[in-house]
Amino acid sequence: MFSFGRHDHNHEHPRPDAEKFIETLKGGGDRGSRITLIGLFANIALTAAKGTAGWFFHSAALLAEAGHSLSDLLGDLATLFYWKISRRPNSARYPYGYGKYETLGTVSVSLFLVGGALGIGFHSYNLLLEALYPTIQTLSPGLAHDIIQTIVQSTSHIASHGEHLHDHEHALDPNAAWFAAISVIAKEWLYRATKKVADDENSGVLMANAIHHRSDAWSSLVALVAIVGTWLVPGLPLDPLGGLVVSFVILGQGMGLLRGGFDQLMDRGISEKTRMSIVRQLNPLFNPSSPSLQLKHLTAIRDVRAVRSGAHMFVDLVAILPPQTTMVEAYFVQEQINKRLVSFKKEISEVRIKMIPEQQPGSVEENKS
Repeated sequence: MFSFGRHDHNHEHPRPDAEKFIETLKGGGDRGSRITLIGLFANIALTAAKGTAGWFFHSAALLAEAGHSLSDLLGDLATLFYWKISRRPNSARYPYGYGKYETLGTVSVSLFLVGGALGIGFHSYNLLLEALYPTIQTLSPGLAHDIIQTIVQSTSHIASHGEHLHDHEHALDPNAAWFAAISVIAKEWLYRATKKVADDENSGVLMANAIHHRSDAWSSLVALVAIVGTWLVPGLPLDPLGGLVVSFVILGQGMGLLRGGFDQLMDRGISEKTRMSIVRQLNPLFNPSSPSLQLKHLTAIRDVRAVRSGAHMFVDLVAILPPQTTMVEAYFVQEQINKRLVSFKKEISEVRIKMIPEQQPGSVEENKS
């Protein structure tokens, strides 16, 4: 039986993290760090702008948005932290690299998304109850009256709070809408820019942060609609209704990212679609119908499987060789398989190949589990 070591694709050793961080602040460094820092500074500016505007223009929606942007700073810091660690080269302590740190970062940012969705949802629910409270006073007795009253009374503090709502409200200045609109534009741009880098770098944690930016754009859009709607039609509960819709959308995205990150942490295999795409790339190497690519000393390839670790993919397979194959010929087959797969998917960092003589077919049955 022939057995070959792994095929690695490492790069030069980086400088200390402190120097890389300073270089990033000066505009150098890697793209992932730069776009994350841009998002971090944007969130700082948006927090200050929306908080100040919400206070002066008496906009509860903008004040809530400022608090949301403040919490986003934690997501940006987590993204930057895990991204920098995941880009370290392999070491004796981490022979397979630091890709799991990026997966852990994806899980962390997805938890911020889930938490933000729940916060928006509960806040919108309470606002909706407050909006429904005055309706009870004017609605005629009947089934609708009883249902709304039951819903409102399910939250004990709403009734007492609703009695004093108008005593403490100030006139909403419609100029607050400009700040919400700026937030929508800025966050949508950050989403598109971060997503582009995430796609180029095949980064899960950057993609999670991009979706975080998109969720902020949606929540800012809800705030914009709420401000304009309240100004045009006072008493219309656009803010809570829109907030509930946005919370469900963000919750779904957050749970999807969380599930994907958890699967990677548990070393779940790649999807069958991705696995079969790898198999199709390997088939010409031993298929007589592809004479220009067929390798003379390769009979078949079996048991193709792979797992992801952050931006990296590790592939395992079994290659069947004729019994008379020499070590040099087997090594050539290994190199051609490596070259074929790495050129097909840049995220493939390592291909582990087990080579077995052709007379032992029982050892290479396709693993269906």
